[in-house]
Amino acid sequence: MKIKVLGLVVISFLCSMSLSAQKNFDGKTIQEVKEWKIDGKKKTLDGVTKYDDKGNKVEEIEYDSDGKMRERVVYEYSGKKCSKESHYDESNKLKKTVTFEYHENGKKKSQSTFLPNGKLKSKKEFEYILK
Repeated sequence: MKIKVLGLVVISFLCSMSLSAQKNFDGKTIQEVKEWKIDGKKKTLDGVTKYDDKGNKVEEIEYDSDGKMRERVVYEYSGKKCSKESHYDESNKLKKTVTFEYHENGKKKSQSTFLPNGKLKSKKEFEYILK
């Protein structure tokens, strides 16, 4: 029993270290991460991810091989959970909006996808099967 409790404490500690590592780099808060594609001597920007002061991802931009924006996603939060994603095309025109609802325990309850005109395109509900 003591070994199980000690194991849980160690796992909890490692998980918390992993989460803080995502928010910090050398003791500083990460604001932006750039991804570069290297092809021989050619270096092309492949993507940019931006974070807020809490370490939440607030924007992702993907670029094509010519360095032009292919897609942009903006994230909004309610507390610590992502509540909305806004997806934009290469012209920075809204393609779709995805909203999320969560159970009290923090697990995802549902996901709704809306067209740019606000009409519901699809909805998913999440069912958790427990042992």
